[in-house]
Parts: sequence; structure tokens; C-alpha cells
Amino acid sequence: MSGQEILSDKIKRLALQFLIKQYANQSFSPLMVNNELQLLDKDENTLKNSLQNYNCSPEHLLTLPVVPRHDPSLFNVSKMECTSDRLRKSMENELCLESVIKQVYGGGGNQPLGEHGHILLDSLNLENIDDFIDKEIRKASQIAEMSMHLNGPEKVIFDVSSNVGSLVIDRDRLGLSSQSNFSSIRANCCVYKGVMQIGWATINCKFSQEKGVGDTPHSYAYDGHRIRKWNVSTYKYGESWLTGDVIGCTIDLDKGLIGFYRNGNYLGDAFDKVQIGPGLAYFPAVSLAYNENLVANFGSTPLRYPVVGYSPLQLYPKKDIAQTNKTNPVLVVRNWPPQYKQGLKSQLLLVAAPLMHRLSPLLANAFLTEACFLRFMFDLQIKDQRSMDSKSRITSVLEIMWSLMEPYELHQCLEFIVVALLTGYRFAPATPEFYEQKKYLALTLALLQHTPTKHYLLQNLKLYLKCGLIFKQEMNDEELFRKACYQKSCTHLKLVVKEVELVQLEILLELFDASNVYQGQCSRCIFLHKLREFLKENSGGARVPVVHLCPLPVALAFFHRLISLLRICVSASGIDLNGLSVPCSSFYDNSIQYTEVQRIGGLQSHLLRIYQDIVLQEISQEKASSENDPIGKLLKSEKSKAQHLRHAGDKDNFGTLIELLDGIVRLYHIAAHRQLEKMCALRDTMHEYRHALKEIEKRLKVQKGDVEEELNLAKNVFLEELVEQGRHQAWISSVVYSADRQADVYWLLQILLRTLSQASETGLLFSFVPDFYVEACIKCCHALRNFFPPAAPADSLPAFAGHHELLIKYGSFLAHHFSDERVVNAELKDSLVQALASYVCYPATLQALESMDPDSRLIMTKALLQPYENRAWAQSNWILIRLWKGCGFAFRYSISPHLAKKMSCKSIPLPEAFPTISQTPCPSPVFLEHASQWLLENPEAAASFMSSVLNQLNWAFSEFIGMLQEIQNASNRPERVFIDSRQLKICATCFDLALGLLRVLEMTVHLVPQLFTDPSRPSSEIFLTRLCQLVCQVLNRITSKSGCFCLVASMEIPGLETIDHFPILTAVTGILVSLIIDGLPKSQKKAINALLAEPSFQPSSLDFLLGSSQDSPNCKPFSLRDYKEVSKEEIEKVEQLCQLLHSKYDIAQQNRGLEEIDDDLVCTICYANPKSACFYPCQHQSCRNCISLHMLSHKECFFCKSVIEFIKPTQQDKNEVMIVKLFSFENSCQGAFYETKYFSPV
Repeated sequence: MSGQEILSDKIKRLALQFLIKQYANQSFSPLMVNNELQLLDKDENTLKNSLQNYNCSPEHLLTLPVVPRHDPSLFNVSKMECTSDRLRKSMENELCLESVIKQVYGGGGNQPLGEHGHILLDSLNLENIDDFIDKEIRKASQIAEMSMHLNGPEKVIFDVSSNVGSLVIDRDRLGLSSQSNFSSIRANCCVYKGVMQIGWATINCKFSQEKGVGDTPHSYAYDGHRIRKWNVSTYKYGESWLTGDVIGCTIDLDKGLIGFYRNGNYLGDAFDKVQIGPGLAYFPAVSLAYNENLVANFGSTPLRYPVVGYSPLQLYPKKDIAQTNKTNPVLVVRNWPPQYKQGLKSQLLLVAAPLMHRLSPLLANAFLTEACFLRFMFDLQIKDQRSMDSKSRITSVLEIMWSLMEPYELHQCLEFIVVALLTGYRFAPATPEFYEQKKYLALTLALLQHTPTKHYLLQNLKLYLKCGLIFKQEMNDEELFRKACYQKSCTHLKLVVKEVELVQLEILLELFDASNVYQGQCSRCIFLHKLREFLKENSGGARVPVVHLCPLPVALAFFHRLISLLRICVSASGIDLNGLSVPCSSFYDNSIQYTEVQRIGGLQSHLLRIYQDIVLQEISQEKASSENDPIGKLLKSEKSKAQHLRHAGDKDNFGTLIELLDGIVRLYHIAAHRQLEKMCALRDTMHEYRHALKEIEKRLKVQKGDVEEELNLAKNVFLEELVEQGRHQAWISSVVYSADRQADVYWLLQILLRTLSQASETGLLFSFVPDFYVEACIKCCHALRNFFPPAAPADSLPAFAGHHELLIKYGSFLAHHFSDERVVNAELKDSLVQALASYVCYPATLQALESMDPDSRLIMTKALLQPYENRAWAQSNWILIRLWKGCGFAFRYSISPHLAKKMSCKSIPLPEAFPTISQTPCPSPVFLEHASQWLLENPEAAASFMSSVLNQLNWAFSEFIGMLQEIQNASNRPERVFIDSRQLKICATCFDLALGLLRVLEMTVHLVPQLFTDPSRPSSEIFLTRLCQLVCQVLNRITSKSGCFCLVASMEIPGLETIDHFPILTAVTGILVSLIIDGLPKSQKKAINALLAEPSFQPSSLDFLLGSSQDSPNCKPFSLRDYKEVSKEEIEKVEQLCQLLHSKYDIAQQNRGLEEIDDDLVCTICYANPKSACFYPCQHQSCRNCISLHMLSHKECFFCKSVIEFIKPTQQDKNEVMIVKLFSFENSCQGAFYETKYFSPV
């Protein structure tokens, strides 16, 4: 921008301004005609406007002095006469201009601008200031460039043509992100002689997705993950690197040396015999594994840790550096005379204009901006911290830039400054006091305090660049926890981190300022708009994958700062912090704009189409009720703004606070919780290392010689790892899992429960709630219970006095909604039922469920006992098992005894799909009583539930046995057969399902035996028959000495560790004991008769339970007496059961005699009973038991698949009336089961 433009556009002065412009030897419009000053038309208009600003007219100007042509410097400002006091004061200020120039450019008592600045000090003025600056620049630019031996362009970047694999490359071609298993790339410049600082490989190195840098003879690499160096062969070298480390690579081709640096610390000579000679020119090269990324610096910006004696591959622009240092406008602000600190803005601009005219093109270079300009800004920031002035020097510099730079120059310079600040903060060394981090944050805050700068950065830079990375906090790698007192170090760390967080919070408060309006736009609204864009990019599921997502540690820190911001703003608005919630109307009236967000009831477009009338009615009611409500009016005004980027908002706008809260919920859901979960894994890793260390110490007590030496080496490795993990755990406990962080998550959980409870009361409108609200609620509770303790126990915090009540509210929410028909999102349904399954696992949370009101407990019980058809039933079944565990037969173990024995010998991971085997028993008599009561009071629903359980058990056990037979057949083949791991996993899953269903059957038989033995219930006989059939089939398959189960269980196949006799036989035994031994005499007799009538019943299968007749080599000896988990009383019941059934079986055999059935009359389905029923119209025949079971789920003929219209007894059947009655009651209950009548009465 020229001086004329400055004066005509920015400085609102009178005629004196035109004279100063002429006096400063700039191009000017006033003309000298006949020794009189003449003005052009455009300048005359400007003069008139200026006069109006000073409350004077042209008549007030009595005389205009004449500027002598021969020497304009002879002009004396004091000769101008004026009758306007304001104008006179303005002209008097100009009398000090020359003195100000001499002070600023002469140094003002400080270091002069140039070495001989005092020579020109007497004659320094606006006329010759340009010559003075040019002379100083020429002196500083007389620097000889260092001779370098390199080939390639001046700007060093990665060569895209050399890419091997799949890489995402930034626009500046310095940032890389690998999207394949192994990707390599070279730079576009090489070196053949001299000393350089970068990594290397020759152009002849051929890379692939299996071979990278270091795998070829003329390439050299350092791998900090494996702590090794690579040049075809590999050797131990260096230190382990972490995310955020700066790795420097140096090469000295005069000596043939390559070395590496980690955060400025030399790791030693890596290679000392680097080949040199013709054709050997070394390029920078890197290789990355999948999802790894880096940013290379070849010298485009100042090196973070420069090495003395080495130079970067891309040479520093030393002449431009010298010119930038001499033309920096920061010098004007820094050297401005204190006595003129109240000077006019025009004076500052006039003095700085000559510098900015030369500096603006230079600031288009990122290196110069960071190396020179930013350094001076830090100096000013330090002065501002010591000064008591209301206006900071940083703000003055920004005003100069906004006034004197072209927009495109200014915008590019600001972006360079912000990127340099973020990069500096990210890679600043982590000292115990975090001095460097505070410095970068303080300057960032000072920049944002300038309104135009803040608005530009908000609108044009992505939120994770503006706010995200500045919330990253790195743990000190060497010094932070090497103090004598561990606890004292943690306390000190909390205090220091708190100081950093306060500065971060100030930055957010500056960005979220609702009163800050610039060019009609409110910074708060811009911030919310960018926050929503940031969340959308990082939420995943986008059509175009986003490579550079916000790092999880940054997202977690950002989440906590936003929580603090929300608390401050809500308190300032006069809203109760303990009553804050998101209104349900926000989810359907477009006051919050959602994109690509699922609702719990489905897509929003679908919901609006279905519930359009309800939504319109609700909105109209809210509109009417908000007329006399101040908060309602505020909401109404907010809802009327349909555009996401709103303009000039009110202070403490409630709608914007709700939108911020919504963003916080989504941020926790997509990122913050994942980081909390990731940090919790460190604790589990420490437990593993501690366990391994104890095992080694045990072995050291008995081992000697070479084995002892190896064990000592392993012990030292584990100790080093535990020390390092202990330091990490101290950081996590102080920063991640602190009480303050826990309070943030606790407060958010309260808000979410309040929001969801209020939304649920709206009826069908609950379907509009975004699914991430429910997911975030589940995650918050999970984090409070599992992640923060023991670092921050919930019951030890005063703020959590109502912790138990909150657990009850959360449990009530799960109980009401895990089977809510309004929730149609399948994934969300699964999350809810899994959350409830997790909630019943622990005594404290189970007690919270039992403390719910009776209606809530009954709703939960009823939902759990719904039929296992047309829904995901496995988790519901597991919940019932968990409520029963501790009451069943030998069902009081945490880990199945056979697994506990194996784990004591070798480490075997427990299955993750169904963790019933690893849960501590904690039965719930309250819910068991509810289940018993509900099954008794609802016979039709109970029959449906029991029928579905028996069906699923039949399916699961049949699938399990079928897979075992395939494994048995494969093991009998002469050749070696590999079994797919997926098949093994499915087999183990089917076993767990069958085992769980058997335990639910045991629970039902124990609680409500009337379902099977009460003659007044029409379905009891068929259920008892089916139960006996299934029990006999399970016993026969499991206890067969030559069967597939015994064979596979003895093979100990990896992946099938859970398969064993004990868990499944104890479940079956529990059913028989509850049905026969613990039952009433009348029901006992009926159960025994049904069991003996089952053709597949074999008394020898009962003998297996107590270890009788087990002489097969394929079957391990088994007896319930060998397990301490089986009590003495339970053993006695088993003995009594075996004796009773043996005696009854012998009597039944004697009564049956030698009666034989003609082969033509035997049922061809079961081959055990005579044919007694005929199907019409096809006239096929079977026994009544088989057709009764078949008709429960099918209406087609078993043989020909034709539809059965009715059934008649055969002529051979002597019990025709009983058959008619059987089919009659089945017909009567089929409507309740299947809504179709399959039988017709005879």
C-alpha cells in the first residue's frame, strides 16, 4: 500500500496531511500554481470530509503556507494558522514527528537500527528515511553464501514420482501419511559431498511394499520403534521414539558418517562407512508403515534442533533474513518513545509505512515469518507481560499489518504465524515447568485479542488448527518424574498443567466472546460453526475419508477445556448448573443443524414424514407458551435463525450454550472416550508386566547357572519397562484421570441423563434424539466406573455425594429403554442391552438396579423374559444368567475350574464374546422374585418364553455337536488338516450359547416348576416332554465315551478352551435335581415318568456324573466329587437322583416286559414309539409325540411338506381320547404362540 493510499484511506486529517505527504517526498496531488497551493477535485472532497470530522469548515483555515520549490525542508509547520482547537492540537502533535522518527530508527536509547545509525540521526526525517533504510539493508545483505555440494532445485520437497506404495501427501509435499502396509519415498534433492542434516538413500535403491529404506545396500535407516538401525542387516541402536518427537538425521560425506538425533540429543554414530564416489548421491528418504505419518523439514522453516557444523539441505535465505530483520515493524512498536505512547495512530502508521513497504513481500515466506518476525513478536509479548499498559504492543503490530499490508499478503502471513505457533507448541520440549508451551499459548492469546485477526482466523483456519493442537500436553521424557518423592512430583505436575490449562481456557473464552462483533458477525457464532465442521470431519463415516484426524489426546484435552468454558458461560448467564439440559425441541425444530447423524428412531426425514402432525403441534404449543417466558423468548429467537452461521448474537445466548453443549456431547462420543479407554490399557499392561516379573522371581529361587543369568536379564528388562510405565501412569493419574477430569465426565453424565429422561417423557418425539446422546451416556458411566478408579474413586469425592442416586437413575434409564420400541437403530439397541449386561455384573451397580422403584424393576424383568424370537436374545439370556449365577447347581465359581487349572499352567486368554466364565457370582433375589411372579401371573407369555428357550437350545446344541463331528472327522484323516479359526470360534460360541440356555432352563425350573408339572397348565405336558428329550440328548452326547465331545475336549485345541464336561454337566444336573429331587412328590412322580418315557434316556449317562464306568482312552476321568466347587449337599442330591432313577428305570423295564413292535408300525421319525397319528389329507403317520413337537413350529407335513388340515388317531392307537384332548389344547394355545391355528380338533 502506497503512502498516498495510506493518507487518503486511513488517516483522517486536514490539510496538514497533504503537506506532510508532500514533505515526505511521496507522490502527491496538491499542485503549486503561482506560489499557491491548489487541490485536485478528489483531494478537495477528502479535505471537506476531514474538516467535518474535526468540527471545522474551510473558512476556519486562514492561511496555507507556501512550500518553497527550491527546498521543501524549509517549510515550517508552525506558520500554519488555524482557528479550530482540535485541528491546532493535531498539528502540534506533528511537531513531534521528527523526534519520534529519530527515536524509533535511531534506537531510542536502545540498540540502533544500524551500526552507524548515529551518523544520520541529526538529519533523519520522513524525506530521507527511505534512503536510510535502503542503506542499512545493503550493509546487512553483504553476506557470502556458503558453498554447498548438492544437486536439485532450491526448494526441497518429496518427489512424488519416487513413491512406492500408497501415500497421502500434503499440499506442501512435506507431510506424509501412509495408507498401505509399507510405503517409501525420496526427496527431490541429493548430496554428493559436504555436511548435511537429513536422512539418505541413493537413486539406485529399488523399494517395494516389502523393502524400504535400510533394506538395500545403499540406503540407511533408523527405526525408533524397534530401536534398531538398518542397512541390509540390523543392529541395536538409539532410543525408543514417541509421537511428537523430532528426529534429526545428519550425514558427513567427507568422513562417511551418518548419525541421528532425538529431540536434539545425539544418539551416536549410526554408520561410519558410508560409501562415496561417482554415481553415489544420497537423497532424503523415508519408509512408513500403515497409518503412520510424519512431517519433514529440509530447511523450509527453521530447524527445531539445529546441529553445529551441519547445514540444512534447503539453504537458509540469509539475505532475506537480514532484510527482514532491518524492516520489521516490530522495531517501531518496540522502540516507540514512552513519552509519545498516547500518540495518534496516524503517527504510528507514517513511521511504519516505509518498513512495511519493503517487508510485506518477504512475509510471504514461511521461513522468514517464523525465523524473524515471530521472534520479534515473542520479545514484544515479554514486554507486554511486564508492562501495565491497557493496549498491548502485539495489538499495535497487528494494527500496522492490517492497515499497511495488502489483504492477500496479510492473510498468508497470519496463516504462517499461526502454523508456526502450533508447530512450536507441539514440538516444544516438555520441561517440568512447561515454559515453552506457556510462551506459545500466551502469544496465541495475544493474537486473538485483536478483533480482526481473531475473526479472520476463526473463519479461514480449521478449528483443529486454531484450537485443537494447542490443547496437546506432552509428558516430559526424562526429567518430569525423576524426583525423590513420587507423590510430590505428581502434585507439582498437577499445578503446572493447571497453569497451562488456564491459558488455554482464556483462548477459548476469547474465541467464544458473544459481545465481540466484527463486520456484522459474532465470534461466538463463527466458533460454533467451525466446531460443528470439526466434529463432522472427525466423526468418521464420511464419503471421502479424512486422513489427518484430530489426535485423540488433543481431543480429550479439548473436551475438558470446552466443559470448563461451558461452566463459566452458564454461570455467567444465571442458569443453574445442576439443572442444565438440552431441550427435546432442539432435536426436531432445526435449532441445531445435524448432518449425517442417526436418530434413535431412524432417519430424520423418515421421522418428520411420520410424525409431522405431532411435531407441528408441539412447536405451536411451545410458541404459545414462550410468549410470557423470558427463556422461551430467547429460544424462540434462536430457533428462527435457520442458517448455521448466524450474525451478531446477544450476550450469553442460551441457544448458543445449548449448541456448545451438543458439540461437547458429540466430541466425547467420537474421540474423548476413546482416549480414556486407550489410557486405561496402560494399567492392564502394567498388571501383565507385574505378573511376569513375579513369575520370573519365583523361577529365580530354583534356577541356577545359565538359566539364572537369562532370567536376570529378563528381570531387568521388565523392571525398566515397569519404571517407564510407572512414569506414564503418574502422568495419566495427574492429568488424564484426575479428580477434576472425573468431575467433568460426572457433570456431563448428569446432563445426559436429565436430557434423555425429559425427552423420553415426550412420547414419540423421543425418536428424534440423536443416537450419540445415548451412546455418550453409556460411555460416561462406563468411564466413571472403570477408567478413573483407583486414581479417582467416585465415592471419595465430595462432589459425588449423590453418586448412588445417579447410578439408580442410569439403571432406570437402561431398564426402560433397552427394549424400547421407539429405539429402532440396531446398533444402539445392542449398545443398550450390552450396557445393561455390564451393569448387572458388579455388586454396586446391581444394588442400584435393585433400588429402582418396583415398576421399573418389573418393566426390566418383563423385557428380559420376552420370547427369544425375532430379536437379538443372546445378551438378554446372559443377563438372566448373571442374575441367577450363585444360585444354580455348582454355579458359584468366577472362572470355570477346568479353565482355572489350565491358566495356572500356562497363560490362556479368556474368550471375549461371552464373559460368563469370568464373572464373580452375585445373584439378585429381588429380580429372581420378580421373574417368578411374572411367569406365574402370565401363563401365555411364560409359555411363549419357554418354547423359544427350548427351540434355541435345540438349535445351539445341534450346531455345536455338528461342528464337533466335523473336527472329529478331520482328526481321523491320515493327512494333516488345518481347521479354520473362525470355525473354532463359532463352535466355542455355540457351546457358550447352549450352556447359557441350559442355565436359564435351570433357573426357570427352580423358580417356576409349575410350567412343567402343573396339570392345569395346557402346555406343561409338552414342555416337560421336550425338556426331558433335550436333557437326555445332552447327557448322551456329552457322556459318550467314544463320542466327539470327549475326543475334542481331550485334544485341547486352541480356541476351544472353554469346552469341558464340568460346566455343561453341572447345568444339566441342576435341571434334573430341581425338577425331581427338590420338587413336590406329585410333580416328582410326573417328571420321573416323563423322563423314563423318553426313548433316548440311558441310566449310564447318570453314572458318568459320579465317575462310574469311565475306561475309554479318549475320555478323561470325570467325577463331580473331584471338584471343590460342588458342595457335599449337592453330591448327596446327585447320588439320590441316580439311585431314584435307577430304581424307577428297573421297575419300568420289568413292567414293559418283552413286548415288541412291528417294524412297519414304528414311527419313522423317532424309531422309538408306534405310529399313533395320521395327517390329512396326505395320510402320513407318526407317533403323537413327534407330531406334537413338529406342529409347534410347522404346519406342513414332516415327510411331503403339504399343509396339514387336521389329524386323526390311527386304528392301532388305543388312547384316542387322550390324543384328541392333546390336539385340542394345542390348538387352543397356538393363537398365543404363532397367531395361526395349526391343529383342528378331531
